[in-house]
Amino acid sequence: MSKRNKKYKGPKSPKRPDGFHNYVDCLKWLKKSVYVVIRGRKTIIEEKEAINWITLGSGFVVAPNRFLTAGHVINDLEKGELFKHQEGDKYYLLRHDDDNQWHYRIFEPKLDQEIFVYPDIDLAVIYLDEEFYKSGDKVFVDKNDFIRISKDFLPIGTEVGVLGYPLSKLEFENRDLSKPRIGNMLLRTDKGVINCRYKTSEKNSLYEFTMAFNPGNSGGPIFDIKTGRVVSIVKGYRSSQINTRETPITEEGAKQLKVYKEKAFIEVLHATYSMGFATPSFLEVLKQHAILN
Repeated sequence: MSKRNKKYKGPKSPKRPDGFHNYVDCLKWLKKSVYVVIRGRKTIIEEKEAINWITLGSGFVVAPNRFLTAGHVINDLEKGELFKHQEGDKYYLLRHDDDNQWHYRIFEPKLDQEIFVYPDIDLAVIYLDEEFYKSGDKVFVDKNDFIRISKDFLPIGTEVGVLGYPLSKLEFENRDLSKPRIGNMLLRTDKGVINCRYKTSEKNSLYEFTMAFNPGNSGGPIFDIKTGRVVSIVKGYRSSQINTRETPITEEGAKQLKVYKEKAFIEVLHATYSMGFATPSFLEVLKQHAILN
């Protein structure tokens, strides 16, 4: 076929760069792949069957038809049965960025068929169907829009960022699932450095980071800001008490207190570090699910 007779297929999608000059450029590419994870479970409200939607955390597209989040986002063993995946649960993946670009998909994955949980490394893998990407001729997401994984350990001091949807709550207009109030779903970021790395077992290692995590960040990507590759997934934080002291309350200060009547209070200072498993801990699982070769 000659060049003149070739069928025009529209403009090509811009190629994702291998590196980034600054943090803003890195976020411009990565934010398209980060979603809030919300679970819907059947319940009875006012004697009628309904679905109760609860925001669980964040997650991201990591390869075509593959999505990662933290294991405790799907099954939080510390909080009991109500916070574990159950048969019939629906999931609502939604993204909404600062450019007001948004996309959502509702689906009902089955455990060990489309959703897999690995509690020992706090990882969950979700399989995305084709309708996540398109419906008929309408394309919602380019299959090349995913965040790559770093296979290597990075040294302490490496600058990293985090993306996610902390402190978010999903609501709908007139209870219509196709009309989420996206203004309530805010993508947030923070950055810091890898502060520390240590082994938790022969195969697994944790990083600690000098940046803030909040409820809802769990499962979000932590990435090298120069390459845009994921180096960890938000797990939680570690807090160590470093100082305790008794602080007297002045007579003037006591006059402003309505309930508290003691003459002093105990002030406790903690050192707090955010943490997550290093991606080399995930490599075997990622290969099992065709995320990495």
